[in-house]
Amino acid sequence: MEFLDPIMPYIDPVWSWLMAGLAAFGPQTAGGDIAWIPLGIQMGVIGVVMALLMPSYGAILVFTIASTIVHVVVDEAMPIILDGASFAMPPVTDMAYLQYISFAAAAYLVGLTVLYIIKAIVLPR
Repeated sequence: MEFLDPIMPYIDPVWSWLMAGLAAFGPQTAGGDIAWIPLGIQMGVIGVVMALLMPSYGAILVFTIASTIVHVVVDEAMPIILDGASFAMPPVTDMAYLQYISFAAAAYLVGLTVLYIIKAIVLPR
């Protein structure tokens, strides 16, 4: 992908910054790696529901923020529901957690854009 070579020096620091938050607070496998499948399922379900609810592309920022909030709520509720853990507030003052939330918001922005385009093609008004 040689066409990306000119912009990769700008993308790599941002990608590394986002991935540091995901590695610290994202779902983990037993080996300590990022569990991509549970993360993908969670983000996919939230993204599809939000894309179907989005009335026009002009609401992309509102639905990106709403998707990120729902993502955080699901992240906090899953241990309570599955393991019976006690409720704990997310560490919103931790920079790595803010990096994780930024990763989720960027992923939802891109995902909702793609899903809205598919929705516009498949479901005509």
